[in-house]
Amino acid sequence: MDFQRSTTITSTVTRIPEAEYVNPFVLKLDLDDPWEKRKTYLMTLLVLPIRALLMGVCLLVAWAFASIGLYGLSEKERRSIPISGWRREMRELTALAMRLLYFFGSFHRIKVNGECASPREAPIVVVGPHYSLFDSIVVAFCGPSTVVAKSKAADLPLIGKIIDITQPIYVCREDPNSRHITRHLIIERVISKEDWPQILIFPEGTCSNGKAVVQFKPGAFGPGLPVQPVAIRYTNPTNTVSWTWQGPGVPILLWRTLTSLHTGFEINFLPVYYPNEQERNDAKLYALNVRNYIAQSLGIPGTEHGYNDCKLMNYMIAIGMPYFAWSHDIGKMRRWLGLADGTVEQSLLDRYGPFTEQNSHIALDEFARRLDISAENDSTRILFKIFNKDNDSAGLIDFREYLLLALFMSSLGKQKLDLLKLLFKLYGVERDLIARDGLYLAVRHLSSITPEQCDQLFFKADNANRGLISFEQFERSINCHPILIDLQELNEPKPYAAPQQAHTS
Repeated sequence: MDFQRSTTITSTVTRIPEAEYVNPFVLKLDLDDPWEKRKTYLMTLLVLPIRALLMGVCLLVAWAFASIGLYGLSEKERRSIPISGWRREMRELTALAMRLLYFFGSFHRIKVNGECASPREAPIVVVGPHYSLFDSIVVAFCGPSTVVAKSKAADLPLIGKIIDITQPIYVCREDPNSRHITRHLIIERVISKEDWPQILIFPEGTCSNGKAVVQFKPGAFGPGLPVQPVAIRYTNPTNTVSWTWQGPGVPILLWRTLTSLHTGFEINFLPVYYPNEQERNDAKLYALNVRNYIAQSLGIPGTEHGYNDCKLMNYMIAIGMPYFAWSHDIGKMRRWLGLADGTVEQSLLDRYGPFTEQNSHIALDEFARRLDISAENDSTRILFKIFNKDNDSAGLIDFREYLLLALFMSSLGKQKLDLLKLLFKLYGVERDLIARDGLYLAVRHLSSITPEQCDQLFFKADNANRGLISFEQFERSINCHPILIDLQELNEPKPYAAPQQAHTS
């Protein structure tokens, strides 16, 4: 395969046609086909209990082998000395038991292309795209490899011991020094003359739907040593495995996967990637090129989506903001359309307010006209489609939903009070005046206040008993009230928040 390496990282991004645009953080898993419904329910009754029993037995056997292999080793020894002799044989048996677990869990069709390189050839294995916990089957086919895992994984019943037998590098994402410590431990392992197994990393750092390969974190590429890229894919027509930010949760995915007749899985061991001088000196460039190499081998795009988006999505989930899984896409399309600073949307608050059911539900042409952008522009159509319930560029959207997200994103890093002032206009019923129900709509994403507490503040501010208040009246009414502390905070994610993916059934 011919692969063209990038030699620089540029901020210029190729615009993507509407028909080819994908969001890797969204998965829709339907059960609408009558045959699929009958088959799934039949498999649930007749096959799932047997599979679950056999998988449970395999898990217990794997745990037993891992426990035997770790017996007598202190935590310090587990992390500083590679296991050998009979302990290594216990690790091999643990991997075999895990492969059987997957076999009994519907993974009967595992196709392996290429060969896993030796640790001396490639001390680090990088795997993408990262779909879900099912991807751990790759570990069993790589030796097994050492993994980089969250520190909390060590406390998981049964699974913790199985992870420990791989002598993992544990990461504590809540620790601000975690990135530096992890990078140091990786370098320490790969340059060691001791017989450590390969380190297997999912460098995306988050899960996706597999329709694109998201940005790679540079940690695995910092040492500047050769890596073996591994491209994986699930070959069933219906994706029942991806644990995305918007989509089915783990119970639904397990159920749908374990009730499938077969789950096809393909592991492609690509040739060892030897970095050139520029890549050795620039971990981000190295990561980008390997990401593109894996994406090209699978025939899917690389995308700007990445782990850094997770912090913003976590924040949006915590405050109840809609369309969190589309935050990256909304921000990118608005940048491409010259709307990033929010001035256009702020001007529309005065031009079209107050917003009602009659003037808020609009089609694509009116959406483009209001924002003074072209309706034929792919970025316009993609942005409109995000807010269309049918995920189409036809039909209508609620313009208030778009304005909420646009105002929220253009206010990131600013005081929440600044955003609240704009939301008074968005949800107001007269110029700069808001009613009781509108007040709660304005403050619900900016504070943990309850509707009852919000009503109390409204009545306190409405000293003229008009049923309407201004922003200035509200601001005076919250003096010395706990909500003022919330509203004086910056509208931005808290640092070092560990991703907590949200799902819908």
